[in-house]
Amino acid sequence: MEDLMSSHEELINKLKEGGVEFVDLKLSDLSGRLHHITFPLARLQTALAQGVGFDGSSLGGFRDVAESDLVVKPDTSHLFIDPFYERPTASLYGDIYEPDGQTPFSACPRNILRMVVEFIRKEGLADRIFVLPEFEFYLFDEAEFYLETSASGYLVSSCEAEPPSGLQNAYHITPPTDAFANLRSEMVRVIQEAGIEVKYHHHEVGRYAQAEIETALLDITRAGDAIQTVKYLIKNAARAGGIYATFMPKPLANEAGSGMHIHIQLWKDNRNVFSSEKDENELSETALMFLGGIIKHSRALCAFSNPTTNSYRRLRGGIEAPSRVFHSRANRKAALRVPGYVRGTKDLRFEYRVPDATSNPYLALAGILLAGLDGVRKALNPGELVEDQPEADDDRFPRLPASLTEALGALNADAYFLAEQGLFPKELIHKWIKTKEKEIEEIESYPTPAEFVKYFAL
Repeated sequence: MEDLMSSHEELINKLKEGGVEFVDLKLSDLSGRLHHITFPLARLQTALAQGVGFDGSSLGGFRDVAESDLVVKPDTSHLFIDPFYERPTASLYGDIYEPDGQTPFSACPRNILRMVVEFIRKEGLADRIFVLPEFEFYLFDEAEFYLETSASGYLVSSCEAEPPSGLQNAYHITPPTDAFANLRSEMVRVIQEAGIEVKYHHHEVGRYAQAEIETALLDITRAGDAIQTVKYLIKNAARAGGIYATFMPKPLANEAGSGMHIHIQLWKDNRNVFSSEKDENELSETALMFLGGIIKHSRALCAFSNPTTNSYRRLRGGIEAPSRVFHSRANRKAALRVPGYVRGTKDLRFEYRVPDATSNPYLALAGILLAGLDGVRKALNPGELVEDQPEADDDRFPRLPASLTEALGALNADAYFLAEQGLFPKELIHKWIKTKEKEIEEIESYPTPAEFVKYFAL
């Protein structure tokens, strides 16, 4: 305890010497929306010892009003200087506790991911886990939307809204068509200054300013925080430039949707668990069983990895978006693939192309890992590696849910792999389903502009 207090004092002194005046403590609600509490640096030692109290009933899904008190404690293992505050501010994440400040809150998304990682280590599957998220998003000059009883609508516009004649695909397109290359570079600059390594950025397929930023492999112990940080920095860098960034999976009809593909790699005893020189596709038996688990539970996983009604507009046979669950070597329509450009024992990994960035990253990552672990424990067979492109109605392969309602039904029927070890509390799964069902009911209560176009004059 003395060593811990000493290290905290050293950190506080270092921050003081660096001119830091405030601490911004970030935490995610159940849906994955980021919240924050800001306090003077002088209060950090108290916050570390006692935590900061907050109303859990006001943070979507945590607590009812009758028992709403919770405490968040800062985790000082990773922090960054927030570039969007006028006063020098250190930003870090926190873990949620019961009001006593000692008992971890069972529904804390950050803690759930931590427990899943520790359980996988105890099971002997891996001692290190790495993930690599691909962030796809759209950039709009304007974004307006309203929802009332007698009026509803939205309008988004982009300076790229008039692509050159005949341009059907803007993947890696150069300026001047790529109008936001400099803005993306600024996003990458602030992301890297926050301690997150970036591989590259580029224009994506979508012709109306769709972008991608891809990080390097992240240790799972900080991946959830890193995903939240990257989204936060992208959105704020965009607003600082007078632009709106959105991670909505399908903001535009007839254009490419935005996903958050997750690359996964497991290591044990300094060896890539997924790699094998004996297999022509370089995949080990463990890798195949891990894939088998994700394939088996993919429909239930969608409730966490694709948790919005808009998510399923992207998955409905969209551009390079999966609709059937199979694994492939390079096929970008596959739900699971080994990237064709990845070769060799060290770099081998697989990419899960279903998730999108509206997910709570802690819960989505925890669910994916538990699905893979279930596959290994039960020696599940993923089936043959598919080289060609199956038809959309090919029933040899499981179909992804066509709606959030269908995904919630799949989760309700197949939640055992999450709950059997007590890692995902059953109460959390139940609350997630009920919260999302209420969300669907609210959205479906409003007529859409498309319905007026189709049916008003009938």
